[in-house]
Amino acid sequence: MTGHGGMQADMVLEKVLNVEEELYLDPKGSTGKASTPASPTVQEQQMNTLDKLTHELQMMTNERNELQGILTIYTDKDLNNRLNFELEMLNMEHKKVMLDLKKFPKEISEALQKCRELTEETVSCRGLLNEWTQLKEKVSVLREENRKLRREQISLQVSSEEIKMLCGEAHEKIYELLAKEELVS
Repeated sequence: MTGHGGMQADMVLEKVLNVEEELYLDPKGSTGKASTPASPTVQEQQMNTLDKLTHELQMMTNERNELQGILTIYTDKDLNNRLNFELEMLNMEHKKVMLDLKKFPKEISEALQKCRELTEETVSCRGLLNEWTQLKEKVSVLREENRKLRREQISLQVSSEEIKMLCGEAHEKIYELLAKEELVS
C-alpha cells in the first residue's frame, strides 16, 4: 500500500538519510579542503534532527501498518484474523510507548543539565548582587566621609584666613611698637 502515508514515509526516510550523510560522510568540503569539525552544538542539533526524523519515520511506519491491518480486517472477516490484528495493534502500540520511554532518560538528563546551569547562574548572580550591595554601602560611607572632610577643609580655610589676618594685625602692631621704640631711642 503506497498511498499518501507511504509518500510521507519516503520523504522522512530521505531526510534521515541526508542527516546521516551529513554526520558520517568524509569531512572534506566541496572545495576539497578539509573542513573544521562541526562544533558540538551543530552535531547535537544534527543528532536531535536525526532522532526526530527517525521517530517520525517510525510513527509513519506504525500508522501504515495499522492502516494495512484495518484494511485486512475489512477484507477478511475471520475472527482469528481479527484477533491477530488486535494483537498486532497492541504490539505496535507497545512499541510506540517503548520508543517514547527510551527518550525519557535523555530528556530528563537534558532538563537536569539545564537546571544545573540555571542554578550556577543564580548563585553567580546572587554573589554579584551581594558584592554590588557591599560596594554601594562603601560608596555611601565614602561620600559621607568626603562631606565631612570638605566641611573640615572649609573650616580650616576660614580659620587659616582668620589666622593670617590676625598675624597681619599682630605684625603691624609689632612693627608700630618697634617703630615707636626707635623714635623714642
